[in-house]
Amino acid sequence: MSVFLTFVGLGANLFADNEKKISKLAEFPDWSQLEAYQETISREDFERELLTNYCENEKSAGNFIEILEDHARIVKDFKRPDDVFELRFAGESKEVIPKYWRSAAELPPIRDPEKPLEGMRIAIDPGHIGGLWAQMEERWFKIAPKIEEVSEAETESEPAEAAPETSPENLEEVADDSTFPVKEGEIVMRVGELLEENLTRMGARVALVRRENRPVNAKRPEDYVDLAREWGNYPPDADPATNKSLRKYSEILFYRTDEIRYRAERINHQFKPDLTLCLHVNAEGWGDPSDPDFVDKNHLHILINGCYSAGEIAYDDQRFELLRRLLQRTHPEELAVSQTVANVMANTTELPPYVYLRNNAKRVSPNPFVWSRNLLATRVYESPIVFFEPHVMNHKLTYDRVQAGEYAGTRWIHGKERINIYQEYADAASEGVAAYYRQHRKRIPNG
Repeated sequence: MSVFLTFVGLGANLFADNEKKISKLAEFPDWSQLEAYQETISREDFERELLTNYCENEKSAGNFIEILEDHARIVKDFKRPDDVFELRFAGESKEVIPKYWRSAAELPPIRDPEKPLEGMRIAIDPGHIGGLWAQMEERWFKIAPKIEEVSEAETESEPAEAAPETSPENLEEVADDSTFPVKEGEIVMRVGELLEENLTRMGARVALVRRENRPVNAKRPEDYVDLAREWGNYPPDADPATNKSLRKYSEILFYRTDEIRYRAERINHQFKPDLTLCLHVNAEGWGDPSDPDFVDKNHLHILINGCYSAGEIAYDDQRFELLRRLLQRTHPEELAVSQTVANVMANTTELPPYVYLRNNAKRVSPNPFVWSRNLLATRVYESPIVFFEPHVMNHKLTYDRVQAGEYAGTRWIHGKERINIYQEYADAASEGVAAYYRQHRKRIPNG
């Protein structure tokens, strides 16, 4: 019996800007690495994982994955559809498979109930960069004082803050005596430090991917101008100093693409964690960037890897990374821990679940807070990932809590006594992780 997963509408120009058929700044996959997974997964488990989580829909795998009775035929090179990798199925899936991370069931038993994470390796990735890079990466939000809210002496207008240049380390912050900007990278950096303290106290060995509001990547946007000029089909003499589009493209390659790949190098080859916690806060569209306003939506969700579109699976590197995660059984562990964490986060923050209205994400469980989505970080970080998206940075409650800073005890904010937003985030995240491993790790009996 053959199940051939096909799709329609793959236009000839889908990869016109990418002759190699790999994602920007990705390396060619080494398909021989998948030889270690021969006869480790059953046909039924392979097909179920592929269709229920990793594919956007049953046609997404396209002309690239053919499921036969005892093996799957996987196209290795988009340009050479006859060059295939044959994955042999097992009669039943094996419990022990090659990977650097350990599931809860594979970790040593808990010896001390107060240290449910003892012996674990956990990486914390505070998302984005923050600091003087926050405006470049569009993770910077500030509400200026309204004219009617200030005195006559304060109504003299000031020039708008300029967007940072290519090397924002050379800039200085513009002082403002009203409110300060909400910078996602800085919020999650502080949350990461507090989370590290909590997880270490619970017994984990913790590695922070970054410890300051600077890029992990040693390169800078100017190092990507030639690539941006080539991939964006700009004229050979196009200058980022005068061509805003070219400058933006080189910046995106720097902070949105290669920065993530540099972090993946640390996580996969240096830290090798059992779990990676990716810290973010969300945002909604805020209209005119020069005069933004608050939105009325505030919500929470957690992301795991999955929901690859037909176009994404057609990329050789993304197809390979999908299969590696599938064969390492990353999804079941990732989903299980994310559901527990999401429940704790929801109870703590009292935020409603975010709902995706497009097909770039899907629910793969009854939990309304957990969504499957193919993001670069969730794909190239090899360990199970909990990708946090609590709070909307341009909602007034979030904004006011950030303005309140990191205070001791509680304060009355928006009709409720609240601890500071940084500690709340870190405490809920750590307790959610601890709750999962308390429940799923073995214990050494007392006495």
